[in-house]
Amino acid sequence: MPTLRCSREIAAPAHEVWRILTTNEIVKEWAAAYMDGLSIQTTWKAGDKFTWKTSNGTVRASGRIAAFEPDRLLQFDYDQYGPAEGDAFSATFEIHPGARTTRLNLTAGPMNESTLTAMRGPAENAIEEIRSLAEELAQIRRAR
Repeated sequence: MPTLRCSREIAAPAHEVWRILTTNEIVKEWAAAYMDGLSIQTTWKAGDKFTWKTSNGTVRASGRIAAFEPDRLLQFDYDQYGPAEGDAFSATFEIHPGARTTRLNLTAGPMNESTLTAMRGPAENAIEEIRSLAEELAQIRRAR
């Protein structure tokens, strides 16, 4: 089964990228790439459940946080994605700090071809929004 991969170089430190990935109010901004009004409910602890909900409260996806290593690694293990049950897969965000930039890698899968096709564009848009938000936040903090 195929795997989705995308990455970005981000002109922001790793902790700013992490903040964008794990702050509920900010998550809503980049999750909108998948669906407007999407929000996450979770404790942000490894092993705990997460639920993505639409603005009307419908569960869009759910599972467990498989890995939570601040400024480094966030992995969601999905047991439900979309209206159909069963499409289990993992989505992993890896953060690699560099001298001037931070590299963010997103790997999602394995998934069936139709899920991969449906997720490719939104995943690229989400990771681009994460880049934009992290760079904006870093710029604001530098200006202070």
